[in-house]
Amino acid sequence: MTTHTSTPLRGSCECGACSTEVKAVPKARFRCHCLICQAFNGKPYADVVAVRAKDVTLKGADNISFKKYRSPPNFDRGLCRTCGKPVVEIAGAGPFKVMFIPAGNFEHEARLPPVRFDMFYHRRVLDMPGSLPRYSGYYPSLLAVGKMIMSGL
Repeated sequence: MTTHTSTPLRGSCECGACSTEVKAVPKARFRCHCLICQAFNGKPYADVVAVRAKDVTLKGADNISFKKYRSPPNFDRGLCRTCGKPVVEIAGAGPFKVMFIPAGNFEHEARLPPVRFDMFYHRRVLDMPGSLPRYSGYYPSLLAVGKMIMSGL
């Protein structure tokens, strides 16, 4: 039985100055172990939920400091100006615009879909338990995310 069926899903940064409301059931969740995600999140990996941007309401956007890290991929990564914690990462454009929101930002993490895979696993700081697919290397990792987004969103 899955518990991730009701919406909206609400979340915020650590201090609550920036918040998100997701109006559709997220279809995708993964962990990224790349060096940029490690630095951006201040953790060994990023556990994120991917949702279509049109399904997200972002409150406190004027309090988010966006920065582009080296590309590709061409992501805008946003930190709260007050607490300095991640709020959202944005990629794509138009109907293909996707937001990646840290799973830990949500009020009820149990309502989120399960993690589907680990990417950039060759950059990991911690080994992950379990038998989820693990992708190492730049292209295999990007292809895994692209395939997930195209099939799940």
